[in-house]
Amino acid sequence: MNPISPARTVLDEVGTWAGITTKPTPRGATAILFEGHELGHVHANRGTLDLPLPADRRAQVLEAGRAKEWFSGWASKQLASSADADDAIALLRESYDALRALEVTGIQNREDF
Repeated sequence: MNPISPARTVLDEVGTWAGITTKPTPRGATAILFEGHELGHVHANRGTLDLPLPADRRAQVLEAGRAKEWFSGWASKQLASSADADDAIALLRESYDALRALEVTGIQNREDF
């Protein structure tokens, strides 16, 4: 029996959250979307999660060593183990919860998330 990859674990879990959809990207990743807003994307072939984060949250994540700087507001999380998958799920959940909170309060500008 083949073990489930950390990338598959992440995609399987977030796919169960209300309002989440996934779709392939032109570069071979799988985008994770909440009502059309990208929470991140998983590159299963290289075992990474790339996710956009607001500056303050990105600084905290990078300082804690949870991910590495990627580019222009994005961070990249290695998915090499089940612990990495669990942390990636937690990072995505933080973004998801923040966007859902904005939805509940009726704030339409989601540019910072």
